[in-house]
Order: sequence, then structure tokens, then C-alpha cells
Amino acid sequence: MGRHILLLLMTVLLLVGCSKQTEEQRLSKFRGSMKYRAYRLSSETTTKLAVAGYNAATTQKVDRVVIHATLGLLWFLSEKSEYSFAEADIFAASDNNNIKLLSLGLQSIALSKMKYPNLARSHYSELKATLAAQQNMDANNVEIEHKLMLLSLIAVSIYHGDPDLAKFGADALSAITQLDYLPPLVGAVVDAKKGSPIKALDQLRELNKSDRFSEHKNALLAEVVDIIGKCPDKEKLGDELTNRVLIQLARRVLDDIFTAENQRILLEKTKTLPDLITGKTTVQPTAADSSSVTPQKVDGQ
Repeated sequence: MGRHILLLLMTVLLLVGCSKQTEEQRLSKFRGSMKYRAYRLSSETTTKLAVAGYNAATTQKVDRVVIHATLGLLWFLSEKSEYSFAEADIFAASDNNNIKLLSLGLQSIALSKMKYPNLARSHYSELKATLAAQQNMDANNVEIEHKLMLLSLIAVSIYHGDPDLAKFGADALSAITQLDYLPPLVGAVVDAKKGSPIKALDQLRELNKSDRFSEHKNALLAEVVDIIGKCPDKEKLGDELTNRVLIQLARRVLDDIFTAENQRILLEKTKTLPDLITGKTTVQPTAADSSSVTPQKVDGQ
């Protein structure tokens, strides 16, 4: 009997040892690691002493929380996501609502880079719900605004040659959408624009690891074959390929970024724009969403 019990215990231990840890378990283990605890203690101690010394010598006082928030952003831009997450943990308990929101946002994008996709999305959902409650908005509208802002940030940063900001925008958008191909896609565009073809190729190799982007790639290759076979003017083939393939890629990326519900809300909002521009409607916010618009005919129109 004792032998059977021992065998059963060994089997249970083996199964427990082989079971895959959840993201919560992995994160708890990371927070308990020597690396995390040593860094956090060092950061808190050093920052406290530095800020105390600075504030004693000037009337322009510095808040220690702001220093930790800045360090968190700098670590993330330096691709040190674990240190960035640790800094966000430090100022997560702040009484300042804006700092709390920054902590949730920074934790979300850091977790995404650290390969905790579900926890990344969970932190963003909490940020979205908190912001929606503060601004009396619908959570879906908050998400749409964030996505539009990040897309604009990426586009402007690429245009003005700011790769760090473009990649930061791509990382943040990837955390919201859980599209793993966004950072390498933006990185490839940035590196190509900078004239760094080798780095661009490295980013393209990263793209090949994404199952979702592989679907897009196969569809785009089919589009290329179709264009080559049907283009009547072979001299204009290059321009035709570039234009149509880029348009198809843009459509697919936008469909991935904006969910069907996002697109429905955007469509409803944009329906009112022509009349709003010509002054034929007035804006009347609803109770559910203070940013929504309800068409209402003006007397005499």
C-alpha cells in the first residue's frame, strides 16, 4: 500500500511540475525574484535621497513620484520593460489619479513586451474603465480615442523622423489590441525611412513570427499575382503594385485595430459630420456618452 501511495504522490508532483504556469503565477514569481526586489529597493532608496537633497537646495520642489514615472518611461524607451514595470509598481499607490492612470498604462505596455498579453489587456481595461468613469464617457469611446491618438502619434513620428516615439506608439497600440505584429511593422517602416535596410530586414523577420500577419502576407501575395497578370501597362506596374498593396495592407491593419463595435461607433459619429460642418445640426450629448452627437434639425432648415 505504501508503495502505491508513494507512486501516486510522485505522479501528482510530476504533473504539477509539468503544468503550465498562469500569467498571474509568472508575474507573482517575477515580483518575488531577486532581480525585481533588488532593483525596486535601489530605485526607491536612491530616488528618495536624491529628491530630498534637491528639494533642500531649491524652492522649486520635485515630487518623488514624478521621478519614478519618468524613470519608468525612460526604461521602456530603452527596451528595459522589466525595470519599467517595477517603476510603475512603485508609483501605482499614488493618491494622484493621473499618476495612477499612468501606472496602469505603463504596466500594460510593459506587460505586453514581457509576454503577458492577458494581464496587459486587463490593466488597460482597468485604465479605460477608470478614465471613462472620470470623464462620464462610454468605455468603447475611450478606447477608440486612444487608438486614434496612437495611430496619429505613429504617423507624425514617422513623418518627422522620431523613431523612439513611433515605436512607443506602436508598443502602446499593440498592448491595447494584442496585435503582436504592430511593433515590428512600424519598426520596419521607421528603419527603411532612416536608410537602414539591414535593421528593416530584421524587423521583417520578426513579422514572419506573427500568425496573424502571415494571413495578411498570403493575401497580399495573391493580390500581387493578380496585379501582375492584369496590369495593362507594364511600365506602370511598379506604381500599381505599390499603391494597391499598401492600400490592402492599410485596410487589413485598420480592420485588426478597430473592432466591429469600434467601426460601428465611428460610422455613427461620422454620419453627422457633413451637417455639423455646414451648421445644419446641433450637438446634443447623451447621458451614456457625453462625446456622442445626436442630429437635430435647426428651425427653418
